[in-house]
Amino acid sequence: MISKLMVSAITVVLLALVSSQVKGDWQSFPVCEAVSEQSEPDISGDRVVWTDSRIGGYDIYSYALSEPNEYPIDTTGGDQSQPAISGDIIVWTDNNNIIGYELSGTGKFTICADDADQNYPAIDGNMVVWRDKRNYSENSYDIYGGDISDISEPNVFAICTESHGQYYPDVSGNIVIWIDVRNSGSQPDIYGYNLSTKEEFEICTNSSGQYYPKISGDVVVWMDDRNGNSDIYGYRISTKAEFPICTHSEKQSNPMISGNLVIWQDERNGDTNSDIYGYDIEGGSEFPVCTVSGVQINPAVDGDTVVWQQGTGSSADVYGAYRPTSPSVLTILSPNGGEMLLAGTAAEITWQSSGPEIENVRLDYSINMGGNWNLIMSSIANTGLFEWNPIPAENSEQCLVRVSDVGGSSTSDASNDVFTLFECSGSLIADLNEDCFVDIKDFALFCQQWLRSGNPYDPTWPN
Repeated sequence: MISKLMVSAITVVLLALVSSQVKGDWQSFPVCEAVSEQSEPDISGDRVVWTDSRIGGYDIYSYALSEPNEYPIDTTGGDQSQPAISGDIIVWTDNNNIIGYELSGTGKFTICADDADQNYPAIDGNMVVWRDKRNYSENSYDIYGGDISDISEPNVFAICTESHGQYYPDVSGNIVIWIDVRNSGSQPDIYGYNLSTKEEFEICTNSSGQYYPKISGDVVVWMDDRNGNSDIYGYRISTKAEFPICTHSEKQSNPMISGNLVIWQDERNGDTNSDIYGYDIEGGSEFPVCTVSGVQINPAVDGDTVVWQQGTGSSADVYGAYRPTSPSVLTILSPNGGEMLLAGTAAEITWQSSGPEIENVRLDYSINMGGNWNLIMSSIANTGLFEWNPIPAENSEQCLVRVSDVGGSSTSDASNDVFTLFECSGSLIADLNEDCFVDIKDFALFCQQWLRSGNPYDPTWPN
């Protein structure tokens, strides 16, 4: 049972966390603040993994954000480090072998235990890739991969064994990427390999250095020093188009990507106070994720959740943050004030929506500036357009229309200003077309009917 003292302590911690947030930052939360060092976090879905030294040496721990629940994955002798996770599979480096763990029940298994060193594993689905030293000669590390569809017998194979160095691989779907020094030992490039077509291809061979590439789907991101300091660049494989992501005058490093969200470690606020920043590729917007005092490094991202290492050395912890959800917005466009709408005719009600999708909306109108509302439609598709036909028989200069979400949220909007609903005056007996005007159109109708009989049973009636 939780004591009142424990509740008070938790409350103090939460209040401290809230007060420590910087305006504009995402709301962060601790994932693990255990004694000693927690570092190298990674995330997939609601599962976070990291390297942990709380019991001596380095071990692998995990935390389920949805439960929440923390538990050790591997605390055997020696050092376990460099964890990566995809779905239910965690991989890491264990005494320079590549080890895996299936969370769904199988547990720990070996992926590659060659006599040479293997390290820096990355995983996506059933494909694991890593840097491999079995053909080592003058720094010529290679890139190897393993298909773990059958974890009892992983299929290990070479991806790039050129006579030069390949480092820091990553994988997404059937594409593997890495940094490559075939063109310059001091200015590495980014190369890729299609596992389906067995074809290697260039991603970036700019004369400057490119480092630490990451991939998600069709987009590759990396750290780039072409501008004299470390920036973040991206490349879309399908169009072979390169684009800058962040070229701030200070250092940006360690980029990560998930879908359209790119995050990185940023020193614009000081090299001893590195922060986490992000960029939405689709929206073209940059934003801070965490800029509190102290050091935030080694970020990881999956979906709209970011985790990072808070601090260094024995005081390092793992923190996380969820991307703020933009609220749904509905905006009335017309009638929006000043219009005069005749009862019995038709008019368009138009609106626009943004943010999370709203499927259906309700439409109402008021004739007393919102004091009371009358139903137009209880639920229609959120298309942004509705023909109001017929306009009700009302006479008021204080009218508004309102659109609202029928899905349970409080999202709604009404006309910015009043408009007029009116019935045509009954004294206009010469208004032959009933448009509330006596004009040339009515005279034309009068002329058309001038000599016509009004009695279908007596053709001589006009005579």
